[in-house]
Amino acid sequence: MGMREGKKSAYSPIADDQSATESDDLLYEGLQSLHVKKSRLSRSLIFGGVVLFVAYSVILLAIPYLWLKNERLHGANVIDTPIRKHIKYEPTYFGHTETSNDYKLVGRPSDELDANWSSIMQYFYAEVPKEYIQSLDRERDSIRLPNGNYLANYAFIHQLHCLKRLHQSYFPKHYWPDMTEEEKELQLEHSLHCLQMLVEIVMCKADETPLTMIWFDESILPGGNRTIAHECKNWDMLIEGMEQVKVDPFTPGLLVHPKYGPVVPDGRNTTLDNRIGYVKNATPLDRTKWP
Repeated sequence: MGMREGKKSAYSPIADDQSATESDDLLYEGLQSLHVKKSRLSRSLIFGGVVLFVAYSVILLAIPYLWLKNERLHGANVIDTPIRKHIKYEPTYFGHTETSNDYKLVGRPSDELDANWSSIMQYFYAEVPKEYIQSLDRERDSIRLPNGNYLANYAFIHQLHCLKRLHQSYFPKHYWPDMTEEEKELQLEHSLHCLQMLVEIVMCKADETPLTMIWFDESILPGGNRTIAHECKNWDMLIEGMEQVKVDPFTPGLLVHPKYGPVVPDGRNTTLDNRIGYVKNATPLDRTKWP
């Protein structure tokens, strides 16, 4: 007993404030290290699994969101169009002006005004791929171009054409001097046709932007406040697309009527017999008789 008391203790007792894993015992050091490594590995695997799950969930939610966001920018795609890639929606503020001198496309006749309209009307005729016409099964009811594609007239340009004609109808002596009675009748029919088209498209597109009302200092009547964002197509991007598909109808030999022959045999020097640009009671040509 005395010898044992004389020898230095072979171990030191673990302090009450230490855990077993904090022991200096070499015998258990390896097991302790392995246990810690396994514990850390398990926690890492669990953490990694959670991260992967969260990332996967975010991706599942993000893809539809981004797709829907992109589709929102490029339209509902209810009706297909060959220029879909050139359509992008964006908020647009209209100029708040009440004076015709500030209008670019409306006002009293002038060279500048006519030039502004011409810059748009150059896109009146366009070509669409033959595959698109085939998908509509309208090959017989369409006009084929020499390159195999088909002639088209995009609706928004036609609608602008109608606005142009209505604007010009306010100044008939300037745009159609010495009109005959027959031409006056055609012009009236053309204007009513254009008004009908514009009524249809306004109802079709139905701009849902709320125009708040304001009071004017000069009148007891309330008026609309147009200084609010509208959902509009990016015009510059759309015109870039139209630039790629526009057709010059005055190209000799491009348009040949099956019954009457070349439309403009002398190009821009051709004199057309209908300066009103409207045919009353027109009926489609029988393409079985005139293919």
